[in-house]
Amino acid sequence: MKTFFTFCLFFLLSLTIVAQIYHVVPPDYTNAPGNGAFLSQFATSARTYQLLIHESLLAPILNKQIYAVSWRLPTSATTNWPAADVTFTNYDFYLGQGVDPANMDNTNFSTNFVGSKKQVRSGSLLVPVDSYTFGNAPNNWGTEMTFIVDSMYVYTGGNLLIELRHEGFTGTSRSLDALTTSTSGYGTLFRTCWGSGYTANSGSYGNFSIVRINADDPVPVELSSFTASVIGNNVLLQWSTATELNNLGFEVERKSENSNYEAVGFVAGSGTTTEQRSYLFNDASVPDGKYIYRLKQIDFNGQFNFSYEIEIEVDAPAVYALEQNYPNPFNPSTTINYSLAEAGLVKISVYNLLGQEVALPVNEFKEPGTHSITFDASELTSGAYFYSIETPQFKQTRKMLLAK
Repeated sequence: MKTFFTFCLFFLLSLTIVAQIYHVVPPDYTNAPGNGAFLSQFATSARTYQLLIHESLLAPILNKQIYAVSWRLPTSATTNWPAADVTFTNYDFYLGQGVDPANMDNTNFSTNFVGSKKQVRSGSLLVPVDSYTFGNAPNNWGTEMTFIVDSMYVYTGGNLLIELRHEGFTGTSRSLDALTTSTSGYGTLFRTCWGSGYTANSGSYGNFSIVRINADDPVPVELSSFTASVIGNNVLLQWSTATELNNLGFEVERKSENSNYEAVGFVAGSGTTTEQRSYLFNDASVPDGKYIYRLKQIDFNGQFNFSYEIEIEVDAPAVYALEQNYPNPFNPSTTINYSLAEAGLVKISVYNLLGQEVALPVNEFKEPGTHSITFDASELTSGAYFYSIETPQFKQTRKMLLAK
């Protein structure tokens, strides 16, 4: 992450556009056609196709996010393709680190991934008429196959494995520009496996389709809000992000007026996403006093940035109270805070709309002060419920909504 402040958002987006990269693999064929063709990506029958690329060919996209790939027709093509719009029911891509091309296995496709693979595209694909043109050497690149914005894959090094699984279409198949298995570099710098069927896990080695990988600078973590509220002796911190890149999570840090920061909790991040994400953290049973909070946002590689600071004062009144649960609606757990002016037996019950008690989270003696419980509703069905507190001196009821 390069920054942690919202005001930089438009500047960073402009940098992303400037840094856009169209990287051809193998790069020797950027301006030269291949010596063969291969039918898999646009076969009418279902196919599984793996492209394995050695890391030495990927330096231009190191630490970039891959957002699309594209193909082109071979020089042998005599017409544009397709002759009419083509729709694939499912056209799914997975990306991940791969084994060395020399070790690619055509008898067990799953072993060609090193670690987990990430799905970056799913669902139907429309290829408009004449998306792929002929008449050049090499031919022009066809329509980009864009990945899911919320599942961007950041290439951080190692061999790259691109896996395509599709269920075919109704129409005419089309081969694409490729390199034969006897081409220099095949088996050491790049290699291909393919199989018949959407779920194929074995098959044959095949020609390597020349691919253009589209990448750009990844987005940083953009903190769009950070607030704190005090409920008795509990401090509720809430924050949201506009974008995240490789975000392991947030360490919540607190200090008093005369002390240094210390970590009081951790909230996992969302990895890489361009969708808004919201977070909350309840710092429970904080002694009376003035405090300063900040967030330490940590990347997967250990790098970190700090948020701005928030100052609050905890001064819990000696009163009876039952606070509104949060979050609300919730799924499947929520936090309930309550305050006691005197020590005594406390009963907190949860009721359905028929007035039947469905849970009893608290039924014990409690000291005066602010208390907090986490209510787990995993065993309950979605809907509205009431929760109440009862002591010898105090009764109160509130409503909450479970939304599974």
